[in-house]
Amino acid sequence: MRKIILSLSLCLSVAVAVAQEQPATNSYLPVAGDYALGVDATPFLKYAGNFFSQSGSNSAPEFKGFRGQGIYGKYFLKDNRAIRAKLLLDMYTKSYKQSVPNDEAISATPDATTIDTKKEGTTAVGLSVGYEFRRGHGRVQGFWGGELALGLGSASDTYEYGNPMTAANANPTTTFGSSSTRVLESKGGLSFTGGLRGFVGVEYFIANQVSLGGEFTLGLDAFIRGQSEVTTQEVVNGEVREATVRARDMSDVASTFGLKTVTSGNIFLMFYF
Repeated sequence: MRKIILSLSLCLSVAVAVAQEQPATNSYLPVAGDYALGVDATPFLKYAGNFFSQSGSNSAPEFKGFRGQGIYGKYFLKDNRAIRAKLLLDMYTKSYKQSVPNDEAISATPDATTIDTKKEGTTAVGLSVGYEFRRGHGRVQGFWGGELALGLGSASDTYEYGNPMTAANANPTTTFGSSSTRVLESKGGLSFTGGLRGFVGVEYFIANQVSLGGEFTLGLDAFIRGQSEVTTQEVVNGEVREATVRARDMSDVASTFGLKTVTSGNIFLMFYF
């Protein structure tokens, strides 16, 4: 019995000595050479909050491509330094259709109809690239740095009419706008955004190389919007003519420039590997 106790004591002493010789590590923290990929966590937090509040209208978060949600990426040059990027894509087309009387066939078939179509298109692309420093203790990590952000955006509406406009039918039945002068296409001015920003934030590692975080930014931001453009169609002197007019509206901001603090990226969820 005494030999067994002595053997167990010796094994325990060796294990403790080996453990003391090995440096303490935080396996849940990123190190040099690691990559990170993340998304905005707001949809998940809203879902969780509604779930615990027993909201009857709660539904699981959905990802529709990149629409409205940022994708985050990082690469660690050192344990406490990283280059980072964020990509935002918001591209979609919506179609609306409306039945209208068919001008050509209505005399023979009173209930004859055709289709007017309206298509709304939106494109928004944003990209930011920055350099990040990190510092912290345990699961709580602070970070700060600077980044350059650029973005482009545009929007347009196009119309397709079931009843063609002709010299014989200068006022065709239509759903959208005046029948004698109708819009074929409406384009919003191309917008450009740019910013040079500093950021500061906090991450908390909820599991091995998985974190939740948020950040604030302070920087110079600029915004420029081009002129809108409208193409119309009408009959003039017996001929169908199209005209394109470029204009500005006081309700649309033409440009801005300023220094401000803004929340950036909402709360994000990051995965490190």
